[in-house]
Amino acid sequence: MERINLFRYKKPILKLSSFLTLTFALLLPVFAMRFTLEFYKRSVINSIYNNHVRIAEKYRISRSVSLPSVLSTIDAINNQLVQTSKRLQTQIDHLESHIKAFNERMEPLGNILRTLQRNDSNWIVLKEFIYDDSVKVSLYELYDPGVIKTADRLEKVLINLGYKVTRSNEYDAQMTFLGKRISGVSMEGRR
Repeated sequence: MERINLFRYKKPILKLSSFLTLTFALLLPVFAMRFTLEFYKRSVINSIYNNHVRIAEKYRISRSVSLPSVLSTIDAINNQLVQTSKRLQTQIDHLESHIKAFNERMEPLGNILRTLQRNDSNWIVLKEFIYDDSVKVSLYELYDPGVIKTADRLEKVLINLGYKVTRSNEYDAQMTFLGKRISGVSMEGRR
């Protein structure tokens, strides 16, 4: 026999068992996703902890997944690193300015030392070399009379660097067996 609905305008009523079944069917994927994400989060944290055990022990990071405590720990470490970075940058800037000032102060010394380098014909022996706010050089030189003396070149360099040069020749004598001359020179440059 066929069922005929004689009550066309009757409101459909949902049974309690049908309601509970539908609610369970709707909530089941939500709980499954939550548990899956929780498991994935724990496994990722464990793998990170296992890969970086030293760091985790040093900063006392636990394996707990209490996100607020982990975030506060990370923020504290980050702030500490920022402060250390600022302090180190200040030290770097200080050292950089010190090195620049030192380099500017030592640039004349480099010019003087390049002048005193030995060339093939002239030989020098430094008796005294003082470099501070003023320059004092005493040297002995064995030189060829046809070539410019190192003492003369040094005097020009000191004058070019802005020093007022006082020069005294202690002696200048001929060496007959080498065909060269030997001289003793003292120079003092003041700014």
